[in-house]
Amino acid sequence: MGLLLNLIFPLVPAVVIVVIVLYGPIRNRWWRRETPIGFALFIGTISFMIGFAGPMVVAPGANQGPLLGVFYTGPIGLVVGLVWGIVRAVGRKNRDK
Repeated sequence: MGLLLNLIFPLVPAVVIVVIVLYGPIRNRWWRRETPIGFALFIGTISFMIGFAGPMVVAPGANQGPLLGVFYTGPIGLVVGLVWGIVRAVGRKNRDK
C-alpha cells in the first residue's frame, strides 16, 4: 500500500500539469505546448516525474531517491525543454516564410 501511495502522490500533480499544458481551456496563453515556455514545462514535468518516482520504484528503501528529480532531472529537463522549444519555434518561423 505504501509503494502505491508513493507512486500515486507525485503522479497526480504531474498528470494535472500535463493535461493543462496539452488541453488547457484557454488556448492562447504563454504555457501552451507550442511555445518554448510551454514546451519547457512539458518536458520538465516529464523528466521531473521520471527522476522523482523512478528511484522509489527501483530502490524503495533509499531515503534520498526523490531528490534526483528535485535537484537534477527536473531542472535539467526544464532547461533542455526550453532550448528545444526555442529551436522548434525558430524552425517553425523559418518554415512559414
